[in-house]
Amino acid sequence: MHELYRDGYDYLTSRPDVTAALLVGGLVLGALALLAAHLFRWGKTASVLAGVSLALALSVTLVRPFWGDVRLGDPMRVCVPGVFSLAAGGALLNFVMLMPLGLFGVLATKRPLLVAIGCVSVSAGIEITQAVFELGVCDGQDFMNNSVGGVLAAVAGWLLLLVSGRNRRHRRQPEPVARLGHPGFPSWSEWPAPAPATPDRETVPLHREQRTVPIGSWHRR
Repeated sequence: MHELYRDGYDYLTSRPDVTAALLVGGLVLGALALLAAHLFRWGKTASVLAGVSLALALSVTLVRPFWGDVRLGDPMRVCVPGVFSLAAGGALLNFVMLMPLGLFGVLATKRPLLVAIGCVSVSAGIEITQAVFELGVCDGQDFMNNSVGGVLAAVAGWLLLLVSGRNRRHRRQPEPVARLGHPGFPSWSEWPAPAPATPDRETVPLHREQRTVPIGSWHRR
């Protein structure tokens, strides 16, 4: 891991154009991600970090000298086939390149499948752009490493959301009510005697006077 950090640091310090593109792209894509977070109600901090991660991936792969040639006929013909591997030089950097985008993208949107498809699409777009504008080498191994790393990071973000959601539900769950006969529930002898109930107001019986009115031989009340 120390060699990975050192290789990335050496690459950025040796390429000031890549560093400048990273700073400008991070500001632009970070602002766009923040706007999207307001519109779609995503996590703001995670959205900004995802935008900066995308700027990092684009700057280290597409900021290359352009010689003016554009292949519009069949750009995939010049791509080098390859499979997933971490043994070749620079393969580990390609493996971790889209991991921040996958992780922060899931934490922001809570949509792991959509983010995983987005990481694969970004990886394919980078390789096709390199082939069309001759910006480096279109390598199938780079595509596989980028895609696998982004998908694994999306899965890790999804698992992190599941664990954090369970912890929140566990903290909000009310404590169970003790029942009679369970340990810790007081017995009848331990309960305090109820205080005699005294009325708040004194009740006085009301006597209603009745009058008898003679009507003929009957008396009506």
